[in-house]
Amino acid sequence: MEKLKDLFIKNLPLKLLSVLVAFLLWLNITSMQKTRIELYIPVEIRNVPESIAITKIKPDKVLVTIEGYKNVINNLNIEDINAYADGKNLKPGINILKVYVDLPSNLKVIDVRPKTIIVRVVQKKRGSKTL
Repeated sequence: MEKLKDLFIKNLPLKLLSVLVAFLLWLNITSMQKTRIELYIPVEIRNVPESIAITKIKPDKVLVTIEGYKNVINNLNIEDINAYADGKNLKPGINILKVYVDLPSNLKVIDVRPKTIIVRVVQKKRGSKTL
């Protein structure tokens, strides 16, 4: 019994220090693991010419899959993620536009579904007010 007691008590400060170091290593490794999340993000149309009006966007939200370190994703503000399509070449009628995603530099876009959206556009009448 005495030998068993000596096994635990002998060099106790070093043993406690090694347990603390092991815990800190584990904490560091788990916080540095990459993880993925999926979010529905509304799509905005940028660079729309003033002479046209958008009547419909389908779908108006896309599913974005993001990958990053667990601690970064846990502190992520969803407002920092933007899905958009470039509308500079929109013509009256039905247009198909590619969806792009802006997000903080320490995150990576894995997938966007759907990759394109359908935008219905009409020509504005002269003298009409902007929507």
